[in-house]
Amino acid sequence: MKKRLKNLSIQQRISYSFTLFFTVLVICIIFVLRGIYSSQMYEKLMQGRSYEDNLIVQQMAGLASNTGSCCNSIIVNLNNTLELNGSPLFYPNLYNTTTKKKILNIIENSFLLYPDVGHIAVLYNNGDMYEKERNRSYRSSDGNLELVKQFGKMGITTTGQWYYSLKIESAFSGFNLHYVKVLRDVESNSDVGYIILELDEQRLYETYQYKDGAPEVDIYLTDQNGMLLSSDDREAMEALRAAPDYDAQFAYSKEVLGHAEEKKGMSGFRVGSYQVNDTWRLTTVLDVKASLSAVNNMTIVIIIVSLLLLCVFNALSTVIARRIARPISQLSEHMRKFTHSLPENLPDTDVENEEGILISSFNQMVRMNRELFENVTNEKREKRRLELALLQAQIKPHFLYNTLDTIFCLNSMDCYKDASRMIKLLADYYRLVLNKGLDWIWMDQELEALQKYLEIQSVRYNDSLSYSIEMPEELRAFKIPKLTLQPLVENAIYHGIKPKNGRGHILVTGELVDDWAYIYVVDDGIGMSRETFRRILSGEQKGADMDAISSADKMHSMESFGLKNVSERLKMYYGQGTCIQLDDTPIGTSIALCINLKRGGHEV
Repeated sequence: MKKRLKNLSIQQRISYSFTLFFTVLVICIIFVLRGIYSSQMYEKLMQGRSYEDNLIVQQMAGLASNTGSCCNSIIVNLNNTLELNGSPLFYPNLYNTTTKKKILNIIENSFLLYPDVGHIAVLYNNGDMYEKERNRSYRSSDGNLELVKQFGKMGITTTGQWYYSLKIESAFSGFNLHYVKVLRDVESNSDVGYIILELDEQRLYETYQYKDGAPEVDIYLTDQNGMLLSSDDREAMEALRAAPDYDAQFAYSKEVLGHAEEKKGMSGFRVGSYQVNDTWRLTTVLDVKASLSAVNNMTIVIIIVSLLLLCVFNALSTVIARRIARPISQLSEHMRKFTHSLPENLPDTDVENEEGILISSFNQMVRMNRELFENVTNEKREKRRLELALLQAQIKPHFLYNTLDTIFCLNSMDCYKDASRMIKLLADYYRLVLNKGLDWIWMDQELEALQKYLEIQSVRYNDSLSYSIEMPEELRAFKIPKLTLQPLVENAIYHGIKPKNGRGHILVTGELVDDWAYIYVVDDGIGMSRETFRRILSGEQKGADMDAISSADKMHSMESFGLKNVSERLKMYYGQGTCIQLDDTPIGTSIALCINLKRGGHEV
């Protein structure tokens, strides 16, 4: 996957980056807008629900209050209208026309004053009952003692009590809301019967159901004992109607209210509980998730719009990416032309923007690479020339001839031990300088080869040459190009000691200062001027006094490796900081070799 991403073109990367950025941006916007909209909708929903609940509470409170007032008004009017004679056992004649007319007038007036009441009845303890439904005829009956017993079992008092329905054969066996209150004789302070008011539960349901208009809300109206009086859960009301008696109705009401109360601790629900009055209590259960379904619909709309915008943006990003990437593609094509060659003539551009700068910089880089390539080629040629010169110096034919000639002379003079020693020195010398064909040699080995060379030269010059090597230990533990020190010693012999025509001494020493190694070759010969040193170092002069040297030595000097070659080799390996310099000394010559060890390939 990573490899595929790396191999994408600039245009594809820009296009994909823009698309990814816009997608992430749209997702963030969707979440932010959904959060804001959800918060606002939730706050609005809670405010609306609270308002609706309070409205229902006020309506229910007014209804309950009116029902109680209606019942009290009937009791007062009955006490004022009928003559009870102060006896709890005196009851109006059921068939007395005057009594019926008085009770009928009281009931009709109550219907006019309290429109929510649909059925009014006066039940006496002897079982006689006077009743009338709104817009229906007046009725009276006897033998309602079972209903009187039921009210007594329910504990009806002068405070009144609500109940849903009764499973008995009576005029009030319907499934409506009933309010029952004890009818008391004021003069005797005795209970003589009951006042029964009936409210249509369906009409009550339609009243608060219309006010709410929210199917995701469940509303439960209960009395002070927890009996369910009305609910918009019509299935629960049907189950309540199917209960066989009051106790079963009460148990089922507790079960329904228990399920509603359990949702208080559940997320996604809002449960409200309100005390309507001393006898009624309103409980509402709001399904918040269902109520906020508009948020999901809004989210879907936002996503659809975002997808359309994403398609448009993707097309625009492709066009923009193509325009942005075109100069880079052109530059890439321009660079591809010169992958396998470095032409001398490069096409210039007249564009002055970033594209022109890149093309001009690339052309400049190509020119620099061509120059570097030429320099490397020249350096390789020079290195090859130096290697050939080094190989010639390793073989040193004239040095070999002269040494063999010396050995022959020693052997002719019967100096066999000296001849054997010379042969051993010559063999050891070539073993060290040849170094198995390797260019680098340890300083210890370089000094050992130099010692063999000086031993051979001292024999050749009849012990008129002496030497000493005093190299510190810290300089013996690093490598240098082989045959680095011998040309300096050759220079001391042929330009210092030999022209002196006397005994001479050569000292090889050195020191380590920071990252620099300083190696000195000092002789006590005739000395050397700076101009002569310059000419020798530059290759303009091979010897100081060529006429004073024998033809054999002259040929040896001309065939020697030379300071110039040493200088060039050291600069090639160690950089331009490395140099060979002539130090001021009162007697003889002192040549210093300065090597920057940090820039070389072989540090101490």
